[in-house]
Amino acid sequence: MKKITLLFTLMFGSALMFGQVVLSEDFESGLTLPTGWTNNDIAAGGEIWTFATGGDAVGYTSPNTIYYDDAFLVGNYAILDSDGYGGAIAEDAALESPAFDVSGATNVILSFNHFFTAGYGGEGYVEVYNGTTWVQVAYYTGAEQADSSFGLEEIDVSTELSSVANAQVRFRWVGDYSWGWAVDNIVVSAPTCVDPAITFDDFSQTTVDISMNASGDYDIEWGVYPYIQGTGGSTTTVTAGDTYQLTSLMSGVSYSIFVRKNCGGGDYSNYIEVTAGTSPSNLSTYPYSEDLEADANQALLLNFGLSFAGTGTWSYTVDDLLDGDTTNDYAYDGLASMFSNNTSTAEDADAWVYVGPFNLASDSEYTFSFFQRVLAAAGLSRPNKDLEIAVSSTNDGLGNTILLTLDDLVNIDYVERSVTFTPATTGQFYFGIHDKSSFLATATAGNALFVDGFSVTSEALSIAEFESNRFTHFYNKNAQTLDLESSNMEMTSVEIYSLLGQRVISNSLSNTIESIDVSDLNTGVYLAKINIDGNSKTIKFIKN
Repeated sequence: MKKITLLFTLMFGSALMFGQVVLSEDFESGLTLPTGWTNNDIAAGGEIWTFATGGDAVGYTSPNTIYYDDAFLVGNYAILDSDGYGGAIAEDAALESPAFDVSGATNVILSFNHFFTAGYGGEGYVEVYNGTTWVQVAYYTGAEQADSSFGLEEIDVSTELSSVANAQVRFRWVGDYSWGWAVDNIVVSAPTCVDPAITFDDFSQTTVDISMNASGDYDIEWGVYPYIQGTGGSTTTVTAGDTYQLTSLMSGVSYSIFVRKNCGGGDYSNYIEVTAGTSPSNLSTYPYSEDLEADANQALLLNFGLSFAGTGTWSYTVDDLLDGDTTNDYAYDGLASMFSNNTSTAEDADAWVYVGPFNLASDSEYTFSFFQRVLAAAGLSRPNKDLEIAVSSTNDGLGNTILLTLDDLVNIDYVERSVTFTPATTGQFYFGIHDKSSFLATATAGNALFVDGFSVTSEALSIAEFESNRFTHFYNKNAQTLDLESSNMEMTSVEIYSLLGQRVISNSLSNTIESIDVSDLNTGVYLAKINIDGNSKTIKFIKN
Protein backbone atom coordinates (compact mmCIF):
# COMPACT_ATOMS: atom_id res chain seq x y z
CA MET A 1 0.00 0.00 0.00
CA LYS A 2 1.37 3.39 -0.98
CA LYS A 3 1.88 5.71 1.97
CA ILE A 4 0.92 9.35 1.82
CA THR A 5 2.82 11.69 4.13
CA LEU A 6 0.45 14.55 4.77
CA LEU A 7 0.84 14.80 8.55
CA PHE A 8 3.01 17.22 10.51
CA THR A 9 2.23 20.28 8.46
CA LEU A 10 0.87 23.47 9.92
CA MET A 11 -2.89 23.10 9.67
CA PHE A 12 -5.71 25.57 10.15
CA GLY A 13 -9.39 24.81 10.71
CA SER A 14 -12.73 26.25 11.66
CA ALA A 15 -15.37 25.10 14.09
CA LEU A 16 -17.80 25.50 11.15
CA MET A 17 -20.49 27.26 13.14
CA PHE A 18 -21.49 29.58 10.30
CA GLY A 19 -23.71 32.61 10.52
CA GLN A 20 -26.37 32.83 7.82
CA VAL A 21 -25.85 29.87 5.48
CA VAL A 22 -26.97 30.69 1.94
CA LEU A 23 -25.69 27.54 0.21
CA SER A 24 -24.85 24.10 1.60
CA GLU A 25 -24.14 20.89 -0.30
CA ASP A 26 -22.72 17.64 1.12
CA PHE A 27 -23.85 15.34 -1.74
CA GLU A 28 -25.57 12.97 0.68
CA SER A 29 -28.79 12.89 -1.36
CA GLY A 30 -27.26 10.26 -3.64
CA LEU A 31 -24.57 9.56 -6.21
CA THR A 32 -26.18 11.77 -8.82
CA LEU A 33 -26.07 15.49 -9.63
CA PRO A 34 -27.88 17.37 -6.82
CA THR A 35 -30.99 19.38 -7.64
CA GLY A 36 -30.13 22.82 -9.02
CA TRP A 37 -26.49 21.98 -9.74
CA THR A 38 -25.04 21.91 -13.27
CA ASN A 39 -22.39 19.62 -14.77
CA ASN A 40 -20.93 21.99 -17.38
CA ASP A 41 -18.92 20.08 -20.00
CA ILE A 42 -17.01 23.11 -21.31
CA ALA A 43 -14.72 20.97 -23.50
CA ALA A 44 -17.73 19.05 -24.82
CA GLY A 45 -15.77 15.81 -24.62
CA GLY A 46 -18.07 13.93 -22.27
CA GLU A 47 -15.59 13.76 -19.40
CA ILE A 48 -17.40 15.43 -16.49
CA TRP A 49 -17.77 15.41 -12.71
CA THR A 50 -19.21 12.28 -11.11
CA PHE A 51 -20.08 11.28 -7.56
CA ALA A 52 -18.52 8.63 -5.36
CA THR A 53 -18.20 7.26 -1.86
CA GLY A 54 -15.55 5.24 -0.01
CA GLY A 55 -12.69 7.73 0.25
CA ASP A 56 -10.46 6.03 -2.34
CA ALA A 57 -8.06 8.75 -3.59
CA VAL A 58 -7.10 9.06 -7.25
CA GLY A 59 -3.37 8.54 -7.81
CA TYR A 60 -2.74 6.31 -4.78
CA THR A 61 -2.71 2.54 -4.50
CA SER A 62 -6.22 1.21 -3.98
CA PRO A 63 -7.91 0.49 -1.67
CA ASN A 64 -7.38 3.48 0.59
CA THR A 65 -9.40 6.04 2.55
CA ILE A 66 -7.16 9.07 1.99
CA TYR A 67 -10.07 11.36 1.08
CA TYR A 68 -11.66 10.66 4.46
CA ASP A 69 -8.50 10.53 6.56
CA ASP A 70 -6.54 13.49 5.18
CA ALA A 71 -9.05 15.73 3.39
CA PHE A 72 -11.93 15.10 5.83
CA LEU A 73 -14.46 14.35 3.13
CA VAL A 74 -17.51 12.56 4.55
CA GLY A 75 -19.80 10.02 2.87
CA ASN A 76 -20.52 10.99 -0.73
CA TYR A 77 -18.46 13.56 -2.62
CA ALA A 78 -18.03 15.00 -6.11
CA ILE A 79 -14.99 13.89 -8.12
CA LEU A 80 -13.34 14.52 -11.47
CA ASP A 81 -11.26 11.39 -12.12
CA SER A 82 -8.99 12.40 -15.00
CA ASP A 83 -6.80 9.35 -14.49
CA GLY A 84 -9.84 7.11 -14.80
CA TYR A 85 -10.91 8.79 -18.04
CA GLY A 86 -7.55 8.12 -19.70
CA GLY A 87 -5.84 10.23 -22.35
CA ALA A 88 -8.16 10.17 -25.34
CA ILE A 89 -9.96 13.46 -24.56
CA ALA A 90 -8.84 16.56 -22.69
CA GLU A 91 -11.12 17.75 -19.87
CA ASP A 92 -12.49 21.20 -19.12
CA ALA A 93 -15.47 20.60 -16.84
CA ALA A 94 -17.14 22.69 -14.15
CA LEU A 95 -19.45 21.64 -11.31
CA GLU A 96 -21.67 24.72 -10.90
CA SER A 97 -23.96 25.54 -7.97
CA PRO A 98 -27.46 26.92 -8.17
CA ALA A 99 -27.78 30.69 -7.81
CA PHE A 100 -27.97 32.17 -4.29
CA ASP A 101 -28.78 35.64 -3.00
CA VAL A 102 -26.21 37.56 -0.95
CA SER A 103 -27.47 40.98 -1.97
CA GLY A 104 -27.89 42.04 1.66
CA ALA A 105 -24.54 40.68 2.87
CA THR A 106 -21.34 42.55 3.59
CA ASN A 107 -19.28 39.46 4.40
CA VAL A 108 -19.41 36.30 2.27
CA ILE A 109 -17.34 33.21 3.07
CA LEU A 110 -16.93 30.11 0.87
CA SER A 111 -15.71 26.90 2.51
CA PHE A 112 -15.22 23.34 1.29
CA ASN A 113 -13.19 20.20 1.87
CA HIS A 114 -11.19 18.87 -1.04
CA PHE A 115 -8.28 16.78 -2.25
CA PHE A 116 -6.51 17.96 -5.39
CA THR A 117 -3.94 15.39 -6.56
CA ALA A 118 -1.22 17.34 -8.38
CA GLY A 119 0.75 16.16 -11.38
CA TYR A 120 0.56 15.58 -15.12
CA GLY A 121 -0.78 19.04 -15.91
CA GLY A 122 -3.98 18.91 -13.89
CA GLU A 123 -5.45 22.28 -12.83
CA GLY A 124 -8.23 23.14 -10.40
CA TYR A 125 -10.05 26.47 -10.43
CA VAL A 126 -12.49 27.70 -7.80
CA GLU A 127 -14.59 30.47 -9.35
CA VAL A 128 -17.55 32.58 -8.25
CA TYR A 129 -20.14 34.31 -10.43
CA ASN A 130 -20.54 37.98 -9.52
CA GLY A 131 -23.70 38.56 -11.53
CA THR A 132 -21.74 39.35 -14.69
CA THR A 133 -18.78 37.00 -15.04
CA TRP A 134 -16.91 34.13 -13.41
CA VAL A 135 -14.05 35.27 -11.15
CA GLN A 136 -11.22 33.00 -9.99
CA VAL A 137 -10.75 32.91 -6.19
CA ALA A 138 -8.46 29.85 -5.83
CA TYR A 139 -6.16 27.84 -8.09
CA TYR A 140 -4.49 24.46 -7.59
CA THR A 141 -1.78 22.77 -9.66
CA GLY A 142 1.66 21.23 -9.25
CA ALA A 143 4.25 19.16 -11.03
CA GLU A 144 4.31 16.26 -8.56
CA GLN A 145 2.00 14.53 -6.09
CA ALA A 146 3.99 16.18 -3.28
CA ASP A 147 2.42 19.46 -4.49
CA SER A 148 -1.11 18.20 -3.83
CA SER A 149 -3.59 20.40 -1.94
CA PHE A 150 -6.08 18.99 0.54
CA GLY A 151 -8.21 19.62 3.60
CA LEU A 152 -10.53 22.44 4.59
CA GLU A 153 -10.44 25.66 2.57
CA GLU A 154 -12.09 28.90 3.70
CA ILE A 155 -12.07 31.75 1.19
CA ASP A 156 -13.31 35.27 1.81
CA VAL A 157 -15.29 36.17 -1.32
CA SER A 158 -16.84 39.33 0.10
CA THR A 159 -15.17 41.54 -2.54
CA GLU A 160 -16.50 39.39 -5.36
CA LEU A 161 -20.01 38.59 -4.11
CA SER A 162 -21.29 41.08 -1.53
CA SER A 163 -24.56 42.63 -2.73
CA VAL A 164 -24.94 40.08 -5.57
CA ALA A 165 -28.45 38.65 -5.92
CA ASN A 166 -27.65 35.83 -8.37
CA ALA A 167 -24.26 34.59 -7.17
CA GLN A 168 -22.87 31.12 -7.92
CA VAL A 169 -19.78 29.05 -7.16
CA ARG A 170 -18.15 26.45 -9.36
CA PHE A 171 -15.27 23.97 -9.30
CA ARG A 172 -13.61 23.81 -12.69
CA TRP A 173 -11.13 21.09 -13.64
CA VAL A 174 -8.74 21.29 -16.61
CA GLY A 175 -6.55 18.32 -17.48
CA ASP A 176 -5.83 15.37 -19.75
CA TYR A 177 -5.04 11.97 -18.25
CA SER A 178 -3.91 13.81 -15.12
CA TRP A 179 -4.88 12.70 -11.58
CA GLY A 180 -8.08 14.15 -10.14
CA TRP A 181 -9.96 16.39 -7.74
CA ALA A 182 -12.56 15.52 -5.09
CA VAL A 183 -14.80 18.11 -3.36
CA ASP A 184 -17.27 17.91 -0.47
CA ASN A 185 -19.07 19.98 2.21
CA ILE A 186 -19.50 23.12 0.11
CA VAL A 187 -20.87 25.99 2.20
CA VAL A 188 -21.42 29.68 1.46
CA SER A 189 -22.22 31.77 4.53
CA ALA A 190 -22.81 35.45 5.19
CA PRO A 191 -21.59 36.09 8.74
CA THR A 192 -21.99 39.49 10.31
CA CYS A 193 -18.79 38.97 12.35
CA VAL A 194 -16.06 37.75 10.01
CA ASP A 195 -13.78 34.89 11.04
CA PRO A 196 -10.23 36.04 11.80
CA ALA A 197 -7.17 34.75 9.97
CA ILE A 198 -4.70 33.37 12.53
CA THR A 199 -0.95 33.06 11.97
CA PHE A 200 1.53 31.01 14.01
CA ASP A 201 4.47 33.43 14.04
CA ASP A 202 7.18 32.20 16.39
CA PHE A 203 8.02 29.75 19.16
CA SER A 204 10.56 28.81 21.80
CA GLN A 205 10.82 25.97 24.29
CA THR A 206 8.03 27.48 26.41
CA THR A 207 6.25 30.13 24.30
CA VAL A 208 4.15 30.45 21.16
CA ASP A 209 3.39 33.71 19.33
CA ILE A 210 0.25 34.13 17.21
CA SER A 211 -1.23 37.08 15.35
CA MET A 212 -4.63 38.00 13.93
CA ASN A 213 -5.15 39.67 10.56
CA ALA A 214 -6.76 42.80 12.03
CA SER A 215 -6.80 44.67 15.32
CA GLY A 216 -9.85 43.97 17.44
CA ASP A 217 -11.26 42.13 20.44
CA TYR A 218 -10.63 38.38 20.54
CA ASP A 219 -11.35 35.36 22.73
CA ILE A 220 -8.48 32.83 22.80
CA GLU A 221 -8.63 29.27 24.12
CA TRP A 222 -5.96 26.55 23.99
CA GLY A 223 -4.94 23.14 25.25
CA VAL A 224 -2.39 20.43 24.60
CA TYR A 225 -2.92 18.84 21.18
CA PRO A 226 -5.33 17.30 20.34
CA TYR A 227 -7.58 19.65 22.31
CA ILE A 228 -11.29 20.20 21.62
CA GLN A 229 -12.58 23.73 22.05
CA GLY A 230 -14.82 24.17 25.07
CA THR A 231 -13.41 21.29 27.12
CA GLY A 232 -11.68 23.19 29.89
CA GLY A 233 -8.48 24.57 28.42
CA SER A 234 -6.73 27.84 29.16
CA THR A 235 -8.46 31.07 28.08
CA THR A 236 -7.70 34.76 27.70
CA THR A 237 -8.96 37.83 25.85
CA VAL A 238 -7.25 40.41 23.66
CA THR A 239 -8.67 43.94 23.60
CA ALA A 240 -7.98 46.21 20.63
CA GLY A 241 -4.99 44.13 19.57
CA ASP A 242 -3.80 41.68 16.95
CA THR A 243 -1.06 39.63 18.68
CA TYR A 244 -0.72 37.33 21.68
CA GLN A 245 2.03 35.23 23.25
CA LEU A 246 1.18 31.99 25.05
CA THR A 247 3.66 31.42 27.88
CA SER A 248 4.62 28.73 30.40
CA LEU A 249 4.03 25.97 27.85
CA MET A 250 5.52 22.48 27.89
CA SER A 251 8.56 22.02 25.65
CA GLY A 252 8.45 19.79 22.58
CA VAL A 253 4.64 19.76 22.53
CA SER A 254 1.91 20.89 20.10
CA TYR A 255 -1.07 23.00 21.13
CA SER A 256 -4.53 23.43 19.63
CA ILE A 257 -5.33 27.15 19.74
CA PHE A 258 -8.81 28.55 19.04
CA VAL A 259 -9.48 32.21 18.35
CA ARG A 260 -12.79 34.00 17.70
CA LYS A 261 -13.50 37.66 17.13
CA ASN A 262 -15.82 39.55 19.48
CA CYS A 263 -17.72 42.10 17.40
CA GLY A 264 -19.73 43.40 20.37
CA GLY A 265 -23.37 43.17 21.25
CA GLY A 266 -23.17 39.38 21.59
CA ASP A 267 -22.00 38.97 17.99
CA TYR A 268 -19.07 36.56 17.60
CA SER A 269 -17.24 34.96 14.69
CA ASN A 270 -16.61 31.23 14.47
CA TYR A 271 -13.71 29.81 16.46
CA ILE A 272 -10.73 29.36 14.13
CA GLU A 273 -8.15 26.74 15.04
CA VAL A 274 -4.40 26.86 14.53
CA THR A 275 -1.97 24.12 15.56
CA ALA A 276 1.22 25.56 17.05
CA GLY A 277 3.99 24.16 19.19
CA THR A 278 7.23 24.49 21.11
CA SER A 279 10.75 23.23 20.51
CA PRO A 280 12.25 20.42 22.59
CA SER A 281 14.32 21.08 25.71
CA ASN A 282 16.91 18.34 25.19
CA LEU A 283 18.83 19.92 22.31
CA SER A 284 21.81 20.79 24.49
CA THR A 285 21.83 17.67 26.67
CA TYR A 286 24.44 15.21 25.47
CA PRO A 287 24.30 12.55 24.32
CA TYR A 288 21.31 13.81 22.31
CA SER A 289 19.14 11.47 20.25
CA GLU A 290 15.92 11.75 18.24
CA ASP A 291 14.15 8.72 16.78
CA LEU A 292 11.31 10.74 15.14
CA GLU A 293 8.63 8.68 16.89
CA ALA A 294 5.84 11.14 17.69
CA ASP A 295 4.02 11.23 20.99
CA ALA A 296 0.26 11.77 20.95
CA ASN A 297 0.75 15.46 21.78
CA GLN A 298 3.24 16.10 18.95
CA ALA A 299 1.74 17.21 15.64
CA LEU A 300 4.57 19.36 14.24
CA LEU A 301 8.10 18.55 13.15
CA LEU A 302 9.38 21.56 15.06
CA ASN A 303 8.54 19.58 18.22
CA PHE A 304 11.50 17.37 17.22
CA GLY A 305 13.80 20.35 16.71
CA LEU A 306 13.59 20.04 12.91
CA SER A 307 13.44 22.95 10.46
CA PHE A 308 13.73 23.22 6.69
CA ALA A 309 15.19 25.37 3.92
CA GLY A 310 15.83 25.25 0.18
CA THR A 311 13.54 24.97 -2.81
CA GLY A 312 12.82 21.27 -2.25
CA THR A 313 11.01 19.44 0.53
CA TRP A 314 11.58 16.81 3.21
CA SER A 315 8.56 14.82 4.32
CA TYR A 316 7.64 12.71 7.33
CA THR A 317 6.40 9.16 6.90
CA VAL A 318 5.09 6.52 9.29
CA ASP A 319 5.27 2.83 8.34
CA ASP A 320 2.17 0.68 8.39
CA LEU A 321 3.26 -2.66 9.82
CA LEU A 322 -0.20 -4.17 9.45
CA ASP A 323 -0.58 -3.93 5.67
CA GLY A 324 1.35 -7.15 5.01
CA ASP A 325 3.86 -5.37 2.77
CA THR A 326 7.38 -4.89 4.16
CA THR A 327 8.75 -3.34 0.97
CA ASN A 328 7.23 0.02 1.88
CA ASP A 329 8.50 0.13 5.48
CA TYR A 330 11.29 2.70 5.59
CA ALA A 331 12.14 3.47 9.23
CA TYR A 332 15.54 2.44 10.56
CA ASP A 333 14.03 1.78 13.97
CA GLY A 334 10.40 2.12 15.02
CA LEU A 335 7.87 3.46 12.52
CA ALA A 336 8.86 7.01 11.55
CA SER A 337 11.49 8.48 9.25
CA MET A 338 12.15 11.50 7.04
CA PHE A 339 12.51 11.36 3.28
CA SER A 340 13.45 13.71 0.45
CA ASN A 341 12.01 12.82 -2.96
CA ASN A 342 13.12 15.75 -5.09
CA THR A 343 13.50 13.90 -8.38
CA SER A 344 13.70 16.13 -11.45
CA THR A 345 14.51 15.89 -15.14
CA ALA A 346 15.55 19.54 -15.31
CA GLU A 347 17.11 20.85 -12.09
CA ASP A 348 19.23 19.67 -9.18
CA ALA A 349 17.59 19.01 -5.81
CA ASP A 350 17.90 21.61 -3.04
CA ALA A 351 16.30 20.46 0.20
CA TRP A 352 17.76 21.11 3.67
CA VAL A 353 16.63 19.56 6.94
CA TYR A 354 18.23 21.02 10.07
CA VAL A 355 18.43 19.67 13.62
CA GLY A 356 18.94 22.18 16.43
CA PRO A 357 19.93 24.68 17.57
CA PHE A 358 22.51 23.08 19.85
CA ASN A 359 24.66 24.97 22.33
CA LEU A 360 28.19 23.96 21.33
CA ALA A 361 31.29 24.85 23.34
CA SER A 362 34.68 25.61 21.83
CA ASP A 363 36.45 23.25 24.23
CA SER A 364 34.55 20.16 23.01
CA GLU A 365 34.35 18.02 19.90
CA TYR A 366 30.85 17.06 18.70
CA THR A 367 29.84 14.11 16.56
CA PHE A 368 26.62 14.35 14.56
CA SER A 369 25.32 10.98 13.33
CA PHE A 370 22.28 9.62 11.57
CA PHE A 371 21.22 6.59 9.54
CA GLN A 372 20.67 6.94 5.79
CA ARG A 373 19.43 4.87 2.86
CA VAL A 374 18.03 5.43 -0.63
CA LEU A 375 14.68 4.22 -1.92
CA ALA A 376 15.93 2.12 -4.84
CA ALA A 377 18.92 1.38 -7.03
CA ALA A 378 19.72 4.04 -9.61
CA GLY A 379 19.71 3.48 -13.35
CA LEU A 380 18.98 5.12 -16.69
CA SER A 381 15.43 5.93 -15.60
CA ARG A 382 15.99 6.49 -11.87
CA PRO A 383 18.56 9.01 -10.53
CA ASN A 384 21.06 8.33 -7.79
CA LYS A 385 21.15 10.56 -4.71
CA ASP A 386 23.75 13.02 -3.42
CA LEU A 387 23.88 14.68 -0.02
CA GLU A 388 25.93 17.08 2.07
CA ILE A 389 26.25 17.26 5.84
CA ALA A 390 26.86 20.73 7.23
CA VAL A 391 26.96 22.85 10.35
CA SER A 392 25.62 26.40 10.46
CA SER A 393 24.72 29.15 12.88
CA THR A 394 21.41 29.60 11.00
CA ASN A 395 18.75 27.29 9.59
CA ASP A 396 17.90 29.29 6.46
CA GLY A 397 20.10 27.38 4.00
CA LEU A 398 22.78 30.09 4.09
CA GLY A 399 26.17 30.21 5.78
CA ASN A 400 26.64 26.44 5.83
CA THR A 401 30.03 24.89 6.52
CA ILE A 402 30.11 21.61 4.61
CA LEU A 403 31.58 18.83 6.75
CA LEU A 404 31.05 15.89 4.39
CA THR A 405 29.86 15.36 0.81
CA LEU A 406 28.47 11.99 -0.29
CA ASP A 407 27.78 11.59 -4.01
CA ASP A 408 26.19 8.76 -6.00
CA LEU A 409 24.65 7.04 -3.00
CA VAL A 410 23.23 3.62 -3.86
CA ASN A 411 22.78 1.93 -0.46
CA ILE A 412 19.24 0.61 -0.15
CA ASP A 413 20.07 -0.58 3.37
CA TYR A 414 20.66 1.85 6.21
CA VAL A 415 24.21 3.06 6.81
CA GLU A 416 25.31 5.26 9.71
CA ARG A 417 26.78 8.60 8.59
CA SER A 418 28.88 10.67 10.99
CA VAL A 419 30.77 13.96 11.05
CA THR A 420 32.76 15.69 13.79
CA PHE A 421 32.89 19.41 14.50
CA THR A 422 34.73 21.61 16.99
CA PRO A 423 33.47 25.22 17.00
CA ALA A 424 36.02 28.01 17.02
CA THR A 425 33.79 29.92 19.42
CA THR A 426 31.01 28.83 21.77
CA GLY A 427 27.52 29.45 20.37
CA GLN A 428 24.35 28.00 18.89
CA PHE A 429 24.65 25.78 15.82
CA TYR A 430 22.46 23.62 13.59
CA PHE A 431 23.50 20.39 11.91
CA GLY A 432 22.06 20.12 8.41
CA ILE A 433 21.48 17.41 5.81
CA HIS A 434 21.19 18.63 2.22
CA ASP A 435 19.64 16.68 -0.62
CA LYS A 436 21.59 18.12 -3.56
CA SER A 437 20.96 15.26 -5.99
CA SER A 438 21.72 15.99 -9.62
CA PHE A 439 18.84 15.91 -12.07
CA LEU A 440 18.47 13.07 -14.56
CA ALA A 441 17.05 14.10 -17.91
CA THR A 442 15.90 10.55 -18.69
CA ALA A 443 14.23 9.96 -15.30
CA THR A 444 10.82 8.29 -15.35
CA ALA A 445 10.94 6.98 -11.76
CA GLY A 446 11.65 8.84 -8.55
CA ASN A 447 14.29 8.16 -5.94
CA ALA A 448 14.43 9.33 -2.35
CA LEU A 449 16.81 9.80 0.55
CA PHE A 450 15.62 8.40 3.87
CA VAL A 451 17.16 9.49 7.18
CA ASP A 452 16.41 8.39 10.73
CA GLY A 453 17.94 8.16 14.19
CA PHE A 454 19.71 11.52 14.69
CA SER A 455 22.28 11.81 17.48
CA VAL A 456 24.85 14.29 18.78
CA THR A 457 27.57 13.35 21.23
CA SER A 458 30.08 15.58 22.99
CA GLU A 459 33.62 14.88 24.10
CA ALA A 460 35.78 17.31 26.04
CA LEU A 461 39.02 18.21 24.34
CA SER A 462 42.47 18.21 25.83
CA ILE A 463 43.14 17.80 29.52
CA ALA A 464 46.57 17.68 31.06
CA GLU A 465 46.62 13.93 31.63
CA PHE A 466 45.38 13.20 28.14
CA GLU A 467 47.89 15.55 26.55
CA SER A 468 50.76 13.95 28.47
CA ASN A 469 49.76 10.49 27.31
CA ARG A 470 51.87 9.30 24.35
CA PHE A 471 49.87 7.55 21.66
CA THR A 472 51.27 5.70 18.65
CA HIS A 473 49.77 3.68 15.84
CA PHE A 474 51.05 1.44 13.04
CA TYR A 475 49.34 -0.33 10.14
CA ASN A 476 50.80 -3.85 9.79
CA LYS A 477 50.40 -4.70 6.11
CA ASN A 478 51.45 -8.33 6.49
CA ALA A 479 49.07 -9.07 9.38
CA GLN A 480 46.45 -6.57 8.09
CA THR A 481 46.02 -5.10 11.54
CA LEU A 482 45.95 -1.60 12.93
CA ASP A 483 48.24 -1.66 15.98
CA LEU A 484 47.59 0.93 18.70
CA GLU A 485 49.59 1.82 21.80
CA SER A 486 48.80 4.27 24.62
CA SER A 487 51.71 4.94 26.96
CA ASN A 488 49.90 5.15 30.31
CA MET A 489 46.11 5.25 29.76
CA GLU A 490 43.89 2.37 28.75
CA MET A 491 41.97 2.71 25.51
CA THR A 492 38.20 2.21 25.81
CA SER A 493 36.95 1.92 22.22
CA VAL A 494 37.79 2.39 18.56
CA GLU A 495 35.56 3.36 15.64
CA ILE A 496 36.81 3.19 12.06
CA TYR A 497 35.13 5.19 9.27
CA SER A 498 35.49 5.28 5.52
CA LEU A 499 36.00 8.66 3.88
CA LEU A 500 32.28 8.53 2.99
CA GLY A 501 31.49 8.73 6.69
CA GLN A 502 30.36 5.10 6.94
CA ARG A 503 31.28 3.39 10.20
CA VAL A 504 32.86 0.06 9.25
CA ILE A 505 34.32 -1.12 12.58
CA SER A 506 33.29 -0.45 16.18
CA ASN A 507 35.14 -2.32 18.94
CA SER A 508 35.36 -2.03 22.70
CA LEU A 509 38.92 -1.85 24.08
CA SER A 510 40.40 -2.24 27.55
CA ASN A 511 44.20 -2.25 27.28
CA THR A 512 47.06 0.13 26.55
CA ILE A 513 48.12 -2.03 23.59
CA GLU A 514 45.53 -3.22 21.07
CA SER A 515 45.58 -4.80 17.62
CA ILE A 516 42.55 -4.26 15.37
CA ASP A 517 41.83 -6.75 12.58
CA VAL A 518 41.11 -4.78 9.39
CA SER A 519 41.47 -7.65 6.92
CA ASP A 520 37.83 -7.39 5.85
CA LEU A 521 38.19 -3.75 4.79
CA ASN A 522 38.64 -2.78 1.17
CA THR A 523 41.86 -1.10 0.10
CA GLY A 524 41.67 2.64 0.80
CA VAL A 525 42.01 5.47 3.28
CA TYR A 526 40.25 5.26 6.66
CA LEU A 527 39.81 7.34 9.79
CA ALA A 528 40.11 5.70 13.22
CA LYS A 529 38.70 7.40 16.31
CA ILE A 530 40.23 6.02 19.51
CA ASN A 531 38.58 6.86 22.83
CA ILE A 532 40.81 7.12 25.90
CA ASP A 533 39.28 7.86 29.29
CA GLY A 534 36.49 10.10 27.96
CA ASN A 535 38.68 11.82 25.35
CA SER A 536 39.41 10.89 21.78
CA LYS A 537 42.17 10.82 19.20
CA THR A 538 41.49 10.60 15.46
CA ILE A 539 44.08 9.18 13.09
CA LYS A 540 44.22 8.46 9.36
CA PHE A 541 45.67 5.27 7.91
CA ILE A 542 45.88 3.58 4.53
CA LYS A 543 44.80 -0.04 4.26
CA ASN A 544 46.56 -1.83 1.39
